[in-house]
Amino acid sequence: MKRPRPRYILLALTLCTAILVVVEIVLARGLGAWLVAVDPLVTSDAIFVLDGKSPHRDLEAAALYRDGSAPRVVVTRPRSDLAEDVRREFGLETEQEQVARTLRRAGVPESAIVRLDRVVENTEGELTADFDYAKAQGFRRVILVSSPYHTRRIRVIWRRHFEREVAAIVRATRYEHVDPARWWRSRRSLEDVAHETAGIANFLLGAPLPTFDRGE
Repeated sequence: MKRPRPRYILLALTLCTAILVVVEIVLARGLGAWLVAVDPLVTSDAIFVLDGKSPHRDLEAAALYRDGSAPRVVVTRPRSDLAEDVRREFGLETEQEQVARTLRRAGVPESAIVRLDRVVENTEGELTADFDYAKAQGFRRVILVSSPYHTRRIRVIWRRHFEREVAAIVRATRYEHVDPARWWRSRRSLEDVAHETAGIANFLLGAPLPTFDRGE
């Protein structure tokens, strides 16, 4: 029995490697595009700004308000790593007040800004607070504004828990540039995609990992 010649073995290995690289690239590009889940814009009852990536998300909410997409902008109250007594000592604004200040500067009047009181720790908790407020106010449809790669996680959580009672339009801020087809080419995009992929997996598994360390 003839043994395969080394050059044929090398050719087969090269071909298999090339196929794996192509498959990896296709899947990688597909992951970036999949994470960006944006809905067509429809006039709604309120715009909710998801915490993080300020001022990019705040500016998008302000732009939607100015365009008449909704009559109010709702700002949640995220938990902070900074102790409250330290914040007071140095006279620092909370994240919620920073967002409100950006909204005002971007053309949203104070009378149209709603601040939620409940402290939230993560996206699921934040969306729960948003839903509870929307339901209490009798809203039928809301707009949820966040960063491009964060939109898929928002849609997954909202559709599983809240969509039957309050419809949601998920929108990505136009002020944060991303390239879903080449997300692996920068450290920041790599971090964002890894964070969102892990966040979706954690949610689907029942959120076994807490957002903050609980201590002893």
